Amino acid sequence: MAKIDIHAKRPVPSGLDFVPVEGGASNLTFGVVRRQIGTGPTQTVHQTILRRLSPGRAAQITDPWLPNCYRHDVLLPPKAPDECHDPQALCNLYEGQAFDKIKDLVVMATLRFHSPDRLHNEWEAIRAFAYERLCKERHLAVVAAMHLPVLIGSTNPPHIHLMALARELHSFGFGALIRPFASDQGKQILADEMMQFLPSFELA
Repeated sequence: MAKIDIHAKRPVPSGLDFVPVEGGASNLTFGVVRRQIGTGPTQTVHQTILRRLSPGRAAQITDPWLPNCYRHDVLLPPKAPDECHDPQALCNLYEGQAFDKIKDLVVMATLRFHSPDRLHNEWEAIRAFAYERLCKERHLAVVAAMHLPVLIGSTNPPHIHLMALARELHSFGFGALIRPFASDQGKQILADEMMQFLPSFELA
């Protein structure tokens, strides 16, 4: 029996470009940005990455990227091409090597800090986790973006977006897809690994 893509049955919430996986850790929002969900708009990795790097700004993907989020970085697996440290170049490579029927674009995880320690401590802990478990072990390129909503008058807590492009990245470019991580199962997979790597982080 063919596997049913349950994302096609659930609408994308307003203001998002993915369907969040329900249940589990409340401080972790998880979902996969697809090329298209149902009859929704066609999406690109550029749109997904740039909107988190430049929140609140109508940035154009063809212009030079000038991130204005609180902090950001591009984390690469050891054999990735050096030029992929540029997030725009990374997205160009992903789209340039995308095949016609590709569905998975970005695995999106957002981690919220309701009672943060020093923000640089939270950033470095999450960055270390992402590099070890996503880049080194899974060969994924990850764009990390930290938002501090209080800077624009919002009461939302500080949070970090981990955006993993949904194919392995090697010296020759992008390769294998990453199911089941790029599926609903990915939320529990990520939560379990975070509890092992970062036992002090409050996921509940």
